[in-house]
Amino acid sequence: MSKAIVLVNSDTSYLEHKLSELNYTTYAIDEFNHRNIQKLNDLDFIKNFINNVLSNHGSSYLVYGSGLENKKSVYDLLMEKLVVKGNNLNILTKIYNLGSLKNIFEAHNLKIPEDFEQDRSVEDKFIWKPLYGSGGYGISMKAKSGLSHYKQKYLPGKTFSISFFCNEDGFKFLGFNNLLLLKSFPGHPFIHAGAITIKPTETLQKTISAFNGLASDLSLRGYNNIDFKIIKNDVYILDINPRITSTFKIYNDMYDNRLLRLHIDEDNVSLSQLSCIKQISYGFIHLFAKEDFFFKKHLSENWITNIPKEGEHINAGDPIFSIYLSAPSESELVSKLRENISKLRDYYSFYDIVI
Repeated sequence: MSKAIVLVNSDTSYLEHKLSELNYTTYAIDEFNHRNIQKLNDLDFIKNFINNVLSNHGSSYLVYGSGLENKKSVYDLLMEKLVVKGNNLNILTKIYNLGSLKNIFEAHNLKIPEDFEQDRSVEDKFIWKPLYGSGGYGISMKAKSGLSHYKQKYLPGKTFSISFFCNEDGFKFLGFNNLLLLKSFPGHPFIHAGAITIKPTETLQKTISAFNGLASDLSLRGYNNIDFKIIKNDVYILDINPRITSTFKIYNDMYDNRLLRLHIDEDNVSLSQLSCIKQISYGFIHLFAKEDFFFKKHLSENWITNIPKEGEHINAGDPIFSIYLSAPSESELVSKLRENISKLRDYYSFYDIVI
């Protein structure tokens, strides 16, 4: 029987393509392509879905990105029926409450937003984040119910993320990213709209050992990503993402699909496979529609990804597609991104992005 992988992510198209190159058959559950992610709440659907996979392939794997954070009712079933690649699903409920991990953070000289102290002349600001959220969706500056959200101090400044891989061989630092936001997006003002790889400054370089220790204490496995800010040389953890995230594509492409192979087959692929990366700056941007419309493809460019079907209805506030580019340097990459954003404005109405 051929090898099979059940995929769960907000958009599985990239992973489907790259797994086909590794000769895996994929069965996808996602939000923006197959549009069946809400069915994860239906245990009967999931049982039938998995049984169909197993009847055709026998033992099968689960590879997941976003979408399972608030689906705890299916964790046991997924872990019982499928071999989970990456982190145990139960970690998704463990890491959302940063306060419960405060002692672990302090052991590595890391802080949480509640440790941040403004100048006395400045009043503290707060944001409300959804329980088990992802991608910046649902974060608000307005007070929300404690049943669905939790309160966190708002921190000013740039948001970074660190991407890394963990297995029995140890910890592999992959890179730092500058996370991008939209200029004005009323429904989701903190939505993750893209990322750009950045060269580590001396300050960033010093954080790698702390994240290494944190990953070890949390027993992280596979590909992981942690969002953070640096304020006056203090490192504040914002989110721990123990799963495949949108930055995964950047590093998997850097390593010519070896990162995905390692994520799936870590027992037989060594971390030493992740060497000799391309010295190129990578970046991507998700474009979000300002108004409802029916999609029409005006450009055929290989830097446009996650493209909807012709005539597909796009709701205001939903992603249209993504721009994915590389360049020899960060400055050249930013120029290329801006240039292509400008080109796309002739055809589509989308929210501005801070870049």
